[in-house]
Amino acid sequence: MTRLVILGMINLSIFVLSQNSNAEKNTYKLPELLKRVEAKYKESKTLTAKFNQLNQSSTLGVTKENKGDLWVKRPNLLRWQTYEPDANLLVSNGKKFWFYTPPFDEEEPGQVIIKKSSEAHSKLANALMSGSFSLVKDVKLKAKGENHFIIIPKKGTAGDLTQAEVFIEKGTLYIYKIILKHKGGNRSTILLSSIQLGKVIKDSLFNFDPPSGTEVFEE
Repeated sequence: MTRLVILGMINLSIFVLSQNSNAEKNTYKLPELLKRVEAKYKESKTLTAKFNQLNQSSTLGVTKENKGDLWVKRPNLLRWQTYEPDANLLVSNGKKFWFYTPPFDEEEPGQVIIKKSSEAHSKLANALMSGSFSLVKDVKLKAKGENHFIIIPKKGTAGDLTQAEVFIEKGTLYIYKIILKHKGGNRSTILLSSIQLGKVIKDSLFNFDPPSGTEVFEE
């Protein structure tokens, strides 16, 4: 298995949550704090942040930390760029989705997976990052604490995801922590910092032109 496939399986299972296109209407009442968060995020077309992502493998018994930057532009543009410890890039322009791994050394080619965004995006993933909670379907939502909420997707609608937890910073109303739990016990914690809403971002940031010599896997 190539290193791109390995990294892709880890990152896509953490970040990309499949969602049933025939979702039913919400069956939950949005808590007041999440209403305020959603209203605040709706005022801005963009979100930028730095992230620390802790991936815990129950099988291997290890935790891996990734660091990078995140850009989101409504309604469906995304750039998730990891710098440490291994560089990789996830980009979507709303039509196409790229997952790129640069070469480890000059003698190796970089590699990129290209998919249709409809196969990689989900309303649930977008909601967790951009605060659009009222758009999420086929889930149960309950308050765990004053600023801590649990989202449980309907069986069969979110791949191997069993639960998502969202933490809100009450002063700023920012979503600052997300915990994703998967079948088998794997767990990912995403910490967001340096969050900015409304920053001007050019659409060109959400396109990707693979460097010359890159190995391309189009699905």
